[in-house]
Amino acid sequence: MHKSKIILLLLSVIALNTSCQSKKVEKKPNILFCIADDVSFIHTSINGTAELSTPNFDRVANSGVLFNNAYCNVSSCAPSRASILTGKNIWELEEGGLLFGGLKKEYPTFSTALKNIGYATGYSGKGYMPASHKEPYQAQPLAPEYNKIRNKVPQFMSNKDYAGNFDEFLSKKDKGAPFFFWYGSHEAHRKYNPGIGVKSGKDISKIKVPGFLPDNDLVRSDMADYFYEIEWFDTHLGRMIKTLEEAGELENTIIIVTADNGMPFPRAKSTCYDYGTHMPLAICWGNKIKGGAKVDDFVNFTDFAPTLLEAVGLEIPKGTTGKSFLDVLFSGKSGQVDAKRDRVFTALERHAYCRPEGLGYPIRTIRKGDWLYIINFEPERYPAGNADFDSVHQGFYGEIDAGATRTYLIENKDNDSVKYYADLSLKRRPEVELFNVKEDPYNLHNLASEEKYADLCKELKAELFEYLTETGDPRMKGENPWDNYPYYFKGLETKHLKPIGERDKN
Repeated sequence: MHKSKIILLLLSVIALNTSCQSKKVEKKPNILFCIADDVSFIHTSINGTAELSTPNFDRVANSGVLFNNAYCNVSSCAPSRASILTGKNIWELEEGGLLFGGLKKEYPTFSTALKNIGYATGYSGKGYMPASHKEPYQAQPLAPEYNKIRNKVPQFMSNKDYAGNFDEFLSKKDKGAPFFFWYGSHEAHRKYNPGIGVKSGKDISKIKVPGFLPDNDLVRSDMADYFYEIEWFDTHLGRMIKTLEEAGELENTIIIVTADNGMPFPRAKSTCYDYGTHMPLAICWGNKIKGGAKVDDFVNFTDFAPTLLEAVGLEIPKGTTGKSFLDVLFSGKSGQVDAKRDRVFTALERHAYCRPEGLGYPIRTIRKGDWLYIINFEPERYPAGNADFDSVHQGFYGEIDAGATRTYLIENKDNDSVKYYADLSLKRRPEVELFNVKEDPYNLHNLASEEKYADLCKELKAELFEYLTETGDPRMKGENPWDNYPYYFKGLETKHLKPIGERDKN
């Protein structure tokens, strides 16, 4: 054989072997899913919020993609996390769509799918909770192999060492196994250490109060405490990133940083207004994702499960409602990448037990373009809970987390300077609401009754109801199972609710 042909043959063999070896050694990506508790979209320093420093969230965003239009499926922690884990809307999950409900075993989670193909799985802090983990519900949808909170109490700080937990998890897992780790911070959930924000050096004169809250030193100080809690979450994120760098795993790790629902203040958390459902979201994945992109595509939390399953090469289960946005991540583009991603749907059924017999406050919305269209199915009920209702759990106005701002609002709700803000949160709402979010980011001016928006309301309602029908929302059939689901909280866990026909709807 001619010498040149022998050389070409040898080169071909070498190339083939190299190709085969590269396929053999190709690693599944690790996944670090970081989810804060109760943080609205605007509250990261990359978005310009004064007196708030989130350098590690910003680093993930600058290394990968910052999403400008990410929305939780529901502004309530356990059901929001259930939608993440299953890729389904809350109206598709029975009790899984409620706080203090439970996620049935028939609804598969992406974390279990990862564990089944050899991923080491673990979490630190808040997993899928608060919810029942007893039959017939899933004992722990995160399928953890390890979870242990290490305590560490520096001055003015939380006592939860999430990053220490992550280090310990990595040291104990099989060295050859890829991992999925869920960092579920309890921060910035209340309750706060009053004044901790000011004590840590925050200048409350620089804090911008949302337009739906009274702008005074008390509210500003409460927000400073909230900012402090966000920074604690971000500090542990930074430590985890450093650990990945030192272990040589950063390039092969998908890092997702977000929050479960909006800030724990009136007219935010447990509502479907933008400060309740619009979430911070940054994602990086080594050099697989081009850094610095800012994407306007609408992403719903139901989209996380199919995206991660596709990223690791798993088939997306039939019946998954969310859609993978892996193509958006890989595009390297900013702005609107996929023209079809121009809308999301959000919802609420029952958050707290704060109305007679545990009645909820059912809402469905479509957020499309600049518009937020809301249907309140039971407008005769009080959205924040009944003023005179008491319960084992949260008591009156229980849809608003207890804290300095809530107390101030309730105690001064009849004062001229506060009444407007109190009414926004505490009074009944109309059946239909329409807001131009671009012009009215605080959702204060309901345009639904204006004649010039009548056609827009019809179009948005039709689109909303079409989607709800396609995805099997019982409300489209005139059914309401949620008011009859039990509320698994100490003192109420055996209290099954009365049939709807026997209820007082006030």
